[in-house]
Order: sequence, then C-alpha cells, then structure tokens
Amino acid sequence: MRRLIWIGAAIVVAGCGGGSRVSPVRSGTIAMNSEVTGMLARTDARLNDGSVYQAWRYYGTQGQMVQIDVMSDAFDAFAILEGPAGNEIARDDDTGEGLNARLNISLPVTGTYRIIANTYRQGQFGRYRLRLTGTGSAPLVLPMANPLGVVGMIGSGQQAQGVLTAADARWEGKPFQAYQFQCGAGQTFQMDILSSWDNYALVFDPMGNVVARDDDGGEGLNAHIIHTCAMTGVYRLAVTAFSASTTPGAYTMTLR
Repeated sequence: MRRLIWIGAAIVVAGCGGGSRVSPVRSGTIAMNSEVTGMLARTDARLNDGSVYQAWRYYGTQGQMVQIDVMSDAFDAFAILEGPAGNEIARDDDTGEGLNARLNISLPVTGTYRIIANTYRQGQFGRYRLRLTGTGSAPLVLPMANPLGVVGMIGSGQQAQGVLTAADARWEGKPFQAYQFQCGAGQTFQMDILSSWDNYALVFDPMGNVVARDDDGGEGLNAHIIHTCAMTGVYRLAVTAFSASTTPGAYTMTLR
C-alpha cells in the first residue's frame, strides 16, 4: 500500500548509507472545470515506493461531485486525492481511458484538497494532463488556511517548479507561493526566478519580515536576489507577480 511520508511540507526520501534528503514538492492550484499540464521528472518528490509525483490544490465544498483525470501518453498514470486534514480520500490507477487514472467522488467536507499526480511504478517520467470537472466552482481566492503561502521546501543547489494562480495565498493583494529554506547566520545564497511573465521575488526572515525583494534583477523580467542571512532559522523564499494586473503562471525557482 502506497502512503506519503511527510515532514512539514516536504517529502523525505531514503538516500545512500541510510541517510535522507528533502525534495521540494512541485505544486500548483487548479480551478474547478479546468485542465492543467505538468512534467514529472527525476528531481520531483517521491512516494515511499520510489515513484515521483506533483501536487495540485483546489477548494471544494461538502457534497460536491467531482471527477479527477490524470492523463499521460508517457507513463501509467496514478491519482491520489487527499482531504483538508491531509488524509487519503481515494486513489485510482486505470479507471480512465487506457492507462489513465480517474476518480469520481462526492467530497466529504469543505476545505482545500490536494490531487497527487503520480506514476503507477517508479522510474516513469514525462508530461501529463490533470483535469478537474464537477458541480460548482472554486472561489477566486482560497480561504487563508495557508496564509504563509508555503507549498514546499528548497535547499541549496535545488530547483522548485510551480504554477502561480489567482487561487494562491495573497501578499499585498497579489498571489504568492513560498518555499522554506534553512539558512545559517552569515550564509549567503542566490535566488533566481524564471518565468514567461513579470515575476517578483521576496525573502521573509524567520520572524516573518521581508528582508529582500527584487523585480527585474535577472535577465529580462526575471527576479534575482543575493542575500546574506542575519540570523539562523527557517526563511521563506517567495515568488509573486510584479503587479495585481500581471497574469501569473508556470515558474522555476533556483537556489544557489
């Protein structure tokens, strides 16, 4: 039986010599009656069976009927639905067409759900589509159950990929997603955001203060920050849009 092994917002994956490493969870949001695309790669977080996955959030209401399709021509798709409490609600392998996964369910409670786009076996990667259909529609802004905007963790030398949408947590009226980063006093890091839209980068210290920000310090409209941590603790590295009128989307955050 597959299960997720969570430590905070990260997955712990067994490493060589009995050790472990933390992989960032690539995630985004999806609206009701819409479709998104993604790419499962070797660098994605993994379930305890070694298969990679990405997570998508949406806000549902009790009794709402939903259909979830995870579709791929590259691998045998597998879908898992988690409830607002983080518990597994349902899973499926091949109920959809061919080797595609499909879930049909009446939501048991109101809250923010997570759809896990996964592969049936480890060692499978590639592009996929995720479609969410059902009755009603999600609100434009999700309730502030996650006001810190944290969607995963990131370490030095790692990349995090996500999709920023209007349904994410808000900072100064704009959607944002944040990744936790453990930084020591005096440690310097470089943070780069790459996207096709005008992104904006933020660094929150362990006290929640914005200690660094940038708009176009990178190439084109991309943000670039070099920051030295003043104290030891867990920082939040965040990506948002330059203005409320900016239409966000897919992005890559790189930390060096």
